[in-house]
Amino acid sequence: SWMANQFFLLEEYTGSDYQYVGKLHSDQDRGDGSLKYILSGDGAGDLFIINENTGDIQATKRLDREEKPVYILRAQAVNRRTGRPVEPESEFIIKIHDINDNEPIFTKDVYTATVPEMADVGTFVVQVTATDADDPTYGNSAKVVYSILQGQPYFSVESETGIIKTALLNMDRENREQYQVVIQAKDMGGQMGGLSGTTTVNITLTD
Repeated sequence: SWMANQFFLLEEYTGSDYQYVGKLHSDQDRGDGSLKYILSGDGAGDLFIINENTGDIQATKRLDREEKPVYILRAQAVNRRTGRPVEPESEFIIKIHDINDNEPIFTKDVYTATVPEMADVGTFVVQVTATDADDPTYGNSAKVVYSILQGQPYFSVESETGIIKTALLNMDRENREQYQVVIQAKDMGGQMGGLSGTTTVNITLTD
């Protein structure tokens, strides 16, 4: 029987050698060189190469999870002398693990919104949204947190939803009509080392 059916590989590997994926091994292999391992399927022979004697698989290029997260390959073990299979062909999967290589991107570069003057504190103004192409199921690479870089103390933003609200009482249109608010979206749950993107929100007070 086969000893492996799923491997994991880190995307965007930058080492100088080929990246080691894992080993295919048949329990028919007695280590005497009579078996030959053959690989077919997604990227076989180009992206993924196998040592026909040992069953060791390596990746020859940097892989991008956002381009393709899963590769499905097939393995065969054949008798080197006769070419006959000693195992039924087996399908296995190589999953590409995410690294944080995408910053959050807002759906618009500039948002515009209006809010009545003298609105109560906490009045909804607009919701901004940023998306992150990293894997939402693995780590915090795609967990986005919103913060306000410019526009305080007049406005605030909810860190998880991107909803902008009024934050100051008695905002009078006759005193000031236009506000430019800058919102940042940072991944890694807002932690150090997270990547970020910004957007501008032009807010007008209405009569």
